[in-house]
Amino acid sequence: MKVKYIVAILLSTQLVYNSCDDMEFLQIKPDSLELTDDRIKTVDDLEKLLLGAYNGVRSSGFWGGRTLRGFDVIADDGIADVATFEWVQMSAHTMNLVNAVGRDTWTATYNAINMVNQVAFSDLGESILAGDPQKETQFKAEASFIRALGYFHLVRAFGLPYADDTKNVPEMGVPLRLRGVMDRATAFEIVQRSSVEDVYTQIISDLEYAIANLPKENKVDLGRATVDGAKALLAKVYFYKHDFVNAAKYASEVVNTQKYDLDEDCISKFARAEKKTTTKEVVAMIPSASLIEDSWSGLRDYRTNGLALPTSRPSNDLIAAYDKDNDRRFNAFYKNIEGQWYTIKFDYEHMDGIIIGYNELLLIYAEALAESNGNIEQALNALQKIEKRAYGIAKTTIADKNTIIKAVQKERRLEIALQGERLFELKRLKQSVRGEAWDSHKVMFQIPDVEQNGNPDVKMN
Repeated sequence: MKVKYIVAILLSTQLVYNSCDDMEFLQIKPDSLELTDDRIKTVDDLEKLLLGAYNGVRSSGFWGGRTLRGFDVIADDGIADVATFEWVQMSAHTMNLVNAVGRDTWTATYNAINMVNQVAFSDLGESILAGDPQKETQFKAEASFIRALGYFHLVRAFGLPYADDTKNVPEMGVPLRLRGVMDRATAFEIVQRSSVEDVYTQIISDLEYAIANLPKENKVDLGRATVDGAKALLAKVYFYKHDFVNAAKYASEVVNTQKYDLDEDCISKFARAEKKTTTKEVVAMIPSASLIEDSWSGLRDYRTNGLALPTSRPSNDLIAAYDKDNDRRFNAFYKNIEGQWYTIKFDYEHMDGIIIGYNELLLIYAEALAESNGNIEQALNALQKIEKRAYGIAKTTIADKNTIIKAVQKERRLEIALQGERLFELKRLKQSVRGEAWDSHKVMFQIPDVEQNGNPDVKMN
């Protein structure tokens, strides 16, 4: 097939991989060039495109922070002190098809998915990689990781929550696009929404392939997918699928490597990119090397060290959930300015985009073990690691299933606050989202107009 165009979602992506100072960060420089058949001829060309997909993960609508901030505003952890249309909608649970944050979430995430599909799951990509079996396996594994992360992001934002009574509702997941769009003829192929169950099945399949085939030399600080990162993400996917046996299994495989640990200072993992702090707590991330390559730039509206007060802040409900006198996290991450609480968790000029940390994984491990009637002492030990850092002591001392689950769910909110997880925690636990039912369509982003224009029969939320 002679490829004349890469559709609009791929414009501006000639990419290079180089180093900065003495750190081998993944750095991607857009060059505003259209990729055509003259651009994609070699394995090196495909690698540039793959690096472009990693760059796409740090975009504001994917893992770059603005959508994560939006999730917390829709839930009960974040407040947006702005009167702009999209944030007013999220605060009021009235998102529509032109909501800018929802629109960006859809387009940015599908852009990254399409790029990895072009690299590893398209006629052109497959024909180029056929001559290099080692690169073929590597690229497909990395592409599978990014695609899995993308569909997990999308199905949680636009689909029904995973539960027995919602998982098989027809067309209430997201469209599964598994082949790269390479020309205008295929750019607008009709792909209807899959069920939530089918989307999760695809995510799990992609992560299993990634785990089996990712290069062992990939390291988290280089910014490319790793086996441990894929296992940690798979544990999280199973956790939200309520498959606690498998969640505990994959979490334990990462925990038992003993490569990761809680930093003594809970700030270190957030300060790493700018302050060069050492951390053992990050399992998967998109690293940042400079202000113009800030992987979590979408969280900037929380920051208190700018020229004006932040336009986003923690809710009073979140602040009240902390033990202000005894929880070290509170003093580390929150600040009162003129009678109002703000977060200083993200007060850096540039930050790594943390996909999953060891702290979150420990809490997944503890709850999954308890829920699946696994080793209750190991569950308690994992929880106590979080508690000892937060409070200086282990607050939970009874190896009782229900006690551990309750304590873990409390710590999940406090430990990963304002990182975009609270909305899905409420849905997972079937709890009210500021007065709306856990499965209400009002707390889902709406399928945007950009999809409807080319797919007019797509089922709406």
